[in-house]
Amino acid sequence: MKELGFPDVNITHFTSGRELDSSKDVNQTLQMHSSLVRRLSLDKELEGHQGCVNAVAWNSKGSLLVSGSDDAQINIWSYANQNLLHSIDTGHSANIFCTKFIPETGDELVASGAGDREVRVFRVSHSSGRSPEERVYEPSALFRCHTRRVKKLAVEAGNPNVVWSASEDGTLRQHDFRECVSCPPSGSADQECRNVLLDLRCGAKRSLTDSPRHCLALKSCDISSTRPHQILVGGSDSFARLYDRRMLPPLSSCQKRTKPPPCVNYFCPMHLADHGRLHLTHVTFSPNGEEVLLSYSGEHVYLMDVNVGGDSVMKYRASDIPKRMVLAPLPNGTEILSLSHCMPAAFCKIGNGSRRLHACHELLQAAKRSLEAGSDLVYAIDACTEVLDGKGPEIGSTLKHDCLCTRASLFVKRQWKNDLHMAIRDCNRARGIDPSSFQAHFNMAEALLELGRHTEALDYAHRAQLLAPNSEVAETLRENILADVSSGGMVFLISL
Repeated sequence: MKELGFPDVNITHFTSGRELDSSKDVNQTLQMHSSLVRRLSLDKELEGHQGCVNAVAWNSKGSLLVSGSDDAQINIWSYANQNLLHSIDTGHSANIFCTKFIPETGDELVASGAGDREVRVFRVSHSSGRSPEERVYEPSALFRCHTRRVKKLAVEAGNPNVVWSASEDGTLRQHDFRECVSCPPSGSADQECRNVLLDLRCGAKRSLTDSPRHCLALKSCDISSTRPHQILVGGSDSFARLYDRRMLPPLSSCQKRTKPPPCVNYFCPMHLADHGRLHLTHVTFSPNGEEVLLSYSGEHVYLMDVNVGGDSVMKYRASDIPKRMVLAPLPNGTEILSLSHCMPAAFCKIGNGSRRLHACHELLQAAKRSLEAGSDLVYAIDACTEVLDGKGPEIGSTLKHDCLCTRASLFVKRQWKNDLHMAIRDCNRARGIDPSSFQAHFNMAEALLELGRHTEALDYAHRAQLLAPNSEVAETLRENILADVSSGGMVFLISL
């Protein structure tokens, strides 16, 4: 695929703009500029663990890195010198799954959670021995109230007194160092820790319509750095849950199971909402708190807007999921118009001196060439994504529609896991721009056919024929769908 210029404008454009306007903050744009992302490479391998490294975390300044491993060691590294500063033998009897610096302690406190169900906190300066290998550390806090593996820790920016732990026992616990620094092991006669912030031992859902009844084994949690009352959790089902800590009931005892509290919002890709066999491995907020990142086991990673209370967020119910694949009829008497007739002429023009728009057109044409050749599909999809999601001036509805249809065709041709659902998403977005788009209906029919949704595929193929009566590829696709229904034989996709 042809190597093109940077769609987010040459980096010198931003640096020169900063010289002209010192008040302009361009740091975030520079950090994610495509020219710098392409140059990312391995900086250094830090050797010091004897087992798999399961967790890493930066301190607030980005100068120190803490790592936790199967060897039950916590290592603290200097980024500037790229050397080992401290190696802590934690005393955990199983793999360490999570580590964190406790904020506002001068990087003095670090916490760890492990497969032995324990959360341990260490004071880095309190040790005996001179070299990192000789130093002996005793935990300054030890919490043993979880009944299953501790998979994730969370801290609140500016709060040096509390750490939260998410466990596969279905509870999220709040450990406040001001109240206690230890607790008896779970199952002890005197074990009565009132530190359960979220009890989700009966909180897992198989689908949106399913009532929670199973234990939600928590795998991850995070606290928003900009809205610290918001806490995000994910576990053994498909749904990440956003809670407002101000609205949760008081901390409770683990001895009594409580009904799962209502969450502010669920996050899940719509096509995975009824999957039932997936689980989340990681959830986190973006630095500005406006987005959440969801990572699924054996699936993709998804970035979603939080938009709490916003009017622009798309809300859906369980009954909405099948509607994504069902073709709504055109109202009687509706005239079928092409997109060029529906959109203002200004959208079809590239603004004078707009380098990004010119680069977007080049990227789209390169993606179309890859689609026609059937090669470099990954890079072609990335090119379309750059056009659709890249920062800069509005690209206009015509270019957006064309890019969505092209990316949908690329998804259908590539057919990696989940690609067909991504194609359906793009087709629906394209139809939202132009309800009488032949390409969007044709691509939708192809994707639905590959998913075995023959009835819906036939509806879209028929609509595509109505939109382009003389199209041979639409007729061929419709015949293939009918043949597949009658014989169950091989179906060949027709590319435009």
